[in-house]
Amino acid sequence: MDLRSLRYFVAAVEQCSITAAAEHCHVAQPSISHAINKLEQELGTRLLERSKQGVRPTPAGSELFFKAQRLLAESEGIVKYFTQRQPLRTLTLQMEVTLSLDRMRYLLGRFQSFRHSYQLEITKGQPEADIRLTRLDDLPENYHFCPLWEDEYCLLLPLDHPLASKAAVEVSDIHNLPIIERTFCERSELWADFTSRYQLPPRVVAQTDSEEWALALVESGIGACFAPAPDTLKHHKLRAHPLSAIPGLPRILRTVGLAWSPLTPKPVSNFLAEWSDRGRPSPTPGAFDYGSSRGD
Repeated sequence: MDLRSLRYFVAAVEQCSITAAAEHCHVAQPSISHAINKLEQELGTRLLERSKQGVRPTPAGSELFFKAQRLLAESEGIVKYFTQRQPLRTLTLQMEVTLSLDRMRYLLGRFQSFRHSYQLEITKGQPEADIRLTRLDDLPENYHFCPLWEDEYCLLLPLDHPLASKAAVEVSDIHNLPIIERTFCERSELWADFTSRYQLPPRVVAQTDSEEWALALVESGIGACFAPAPDTLKHHKLRAHPLSAIPGLPRILRTVGLAWSPLTPKPVSNFLAEWSDRGRPSPTPGAFDYGSSRGD
């Protein structure tokens, strides 16, 4: 049994997917499968249940998961003790786009390989940051770009709202509609222009600076929200009407990713360039099929 196999197993349990674990660990999918099969042979028991929805740990797998987490943490502590005798170089990440918690976990997880070389600092007001989380249409001059997600803006409604069951939303349907305002929204001016053009009086019933709060408020029936559809819409009690389906509104997309300048440290810029070459934006789902199950 080796630490790498345990690390791959833990990633598979955390990601609920062999495919996602391989992406998280920056290895090919067979490497994850081989490591887990090797562990199952060594321990003489089945560790994961596999299905079209992904993977989940067996009772024995759950026990190993918690033990492996502790062992991996202790091993990283040993490495830190002997390698961090000198202060780490600071690596700054400028957050110009607000992310959901799931996306933030994914993003920070990809920087795990730099934990022993750099101290990551996350900021919202440092123009000279090494890396920027930003939109493609707001990319600074001479910066490179690695696309991570492509989102389509929608009108999010509670499942029990009268408009949720309609195939299409008309302008008249939006009149006097209670709205949850995302105060951090980069596209709020488009919605303001639309409501002004059609003389729709704004009726903001709540404001929030959190994606999770916005979704929770909509699910609770407080109001509707103008926002990108969440990655896991099927896990929320929401209906998403793409804004392009509403007469008078264009299709509104945003491509979110990481930007870095030529002055970014070489190991980091090489990593981001490789990430950019291997990956592509998450596909924008269809109007009636936001989110999909992951199978392995």
